[in-house]
Amino acid sequence: MKNNGSISKKKFSNKITQTNIHDNYMFIREWFSLKNKDDKKNFIRAFDEILEVVVISVEKVSEAFQLFDSQNTRGKSLDPHDLLKAYHLREMKKYPYEMEHAVTKWESKDTNQIRELFDLFLFPVWNWSRGLKSKPFTAKEIDTYKGIPESSTYSYARRASKAMPCFQITETFISGNDFFEMVDHYLYLIHDIKKEIFNNQDFAEIKSIICNGKEVSSIKEMDSVKYGSAGFVYARNLFYCALLCYYDKFHNFDEMAVKKLFTWAFMIRVDMENLGFDSINKYAIGDDDNSRYTNAVAMFSKISFARLHNEISSLHIKVKRDPDRANHDKWNDLYKKLKIMNGLMEVSNE
Repeated sequence: MKNNGSISKKKFSNKITQTNIHDNYMFIREWFSLKNKDDKKNFIRAFDEILEVVVISVEKVSEAFQLFDSQNTRGKSLDPHDLLKAYHLREMKKYPYEMEHAVTKWESKDTNQIRELFDLFLFPVWNWSRGLKSKPFTAKEIDTYKGIPESSTYSYARRASKAMPCFQITETFISGNDFFEMVDHYLYLIHDIKKEIFNNQDFAEIKSIICNGKEVSSIKEMDSVKYGSAGFVYARNLFYCALLCYYDKFHNFDEMAVKKLFTWAFMIRVDMENLGFDSINKYAIGDDDNSRYTNAVAMFSKISFARLHNEISSLHIKVKRDPDRANHDKWNDLYKKLKIMNGLMEVSNE
């Protein structure tokens, strides 16, 4: 094999690139150590006789991003957040230093957390706040997070520009660097919300229900506790979304408001024998035509249109059902805990 293009002769200043090259080298070396001579010869022969590398060079950054977009609409598609990353970097082409900084920060993040941020929190809240059912966040939905071009003269664009970097889930933002700042902001905010539930003694009852009465030592462990039902996880995520929407707007943890949001979210688990995402969707937008729900409150719309936070803490959230039991015996214990939390039942000494 020719070594004219050997990667060992090239210098890379980016630390992430250096780390990736090192890690890949170590993997290849370990892989080769497990192979016999014939396997190694066949592998090397493939580079000379079978494999081809096509190099496409462009002169402008904008053309590079256009090539990236066109290539990744074919074959196995990229995750939508990767396409958004490319789009917003392209919007930053006039700011090379900021681009490099944004890439470095992005690459340091856990991609699963970024995926969950959009799938479980941002995109559902965006839809539910508008009275719309949510759906999987795919490449078809990325226009929602393309933001507004910095050069836009629309009135709402000027208002958004003045508001940055104060983000709101239900509002758009200026495209480019603000997208990366927005992702940072909400990753931290979700962690802070869970931390408050985990540490604040005012929410000990909520923590106990989420943890199924178990003692846990970390937020990660709190979220990983099993309750024997995917529907319970749906209800828990619905609560986190409602609390995120509330805190995002009012920036406080009013005890009454938080407990109202929690009760509202978990009553859907008590109401339904089988709970899937379709029911969560209907419940979140206030489907009052379904008599199976104890509460038909369009909670996300309520939060979006509320002027004061006590409009949420003063909401009437029903707890007692008719008949006075959960729709399935499995959730009677949860039902009792919700009634105790809301002062409708005393703690048993048994």
